[in-house]
Amino acid sequence: METRIYVIMTGVVLLAVCSTVQAVNKDFYSSGQILPGESWDIVNIYNDDTVVDMLGGSADYISTFDASSLNVVDGYAQVGAFDYSSINISGGILSGAEASNYATVDFNGDATSAFLGASQFGVANMTGGTLDRISAVDSGIVNLFAGNVLERLWASDSSVINIYGYDLMKSDSGGTYGYGVVTGFLTDDTYISVDLSNPEAYEHINLIPEPCTLALVAMGLLLLRRKR
Repeated sequence: METRIYVIMTGVVLLAVCSTVQAVNKDFYSSGQILPGESWDIVNIYNDDTVVDMLGGSADYISTFDASSLNVVDGYAQVGAFDYSSINISGGILSGAEASNYATVDFNGDATSAFLGASQFGVANMTGGTLDRISAVDSGIVNLFAGNVLERLWASDSSVINIYGYDLMKSDSGGTYGYGVVTGFLTDDTYISVDLSNPEAYEHINLIPEPCTLALVAMGLLLLRRKR
């Protein structure tokens, strides 16, 4: 009897180990939700009309394809948008978010992420939230309007990082890495002082005055012409 009990218990332990190691993936081909308490390894979202709301839970990586869309309201994940799809992030804690191959990522609200990136003609827009770093490569475009960027900017190849605000300045030397710093105020009046983390970044960063600043400049030029 003791031997039989031992064998049964061993089998239960082996089953528990196998179930722990086994990957748990999820594919969406129609609209749905990722709910609090759910835990996935890989999540893939397909088809043009598919809309998935992440209301909580966790996933190692979530990918959107075709023209599908993902709304991240809460939860833990890393996300990537591909093939003309879109991801809107308004909350949650992310280990990363990226837009690639003509896809779009909008980062805002109370969301936090280790990084926000764009590549291969993908576009990432930041209008709120908190990031550690921004990365743009391979013709990617990142537009920084508002929010907090805590650490660094990386840009290379044919990519662009557009920074919107006022009193913006950039240098090609100094900072933690020695490649320069961007300082100034974003459109929400948040002050930034962010290091450039590679030597090419300086040439790939555009500082764009907010509309009020542009209007003041235009009025100044008009007054100068009238005086002349």
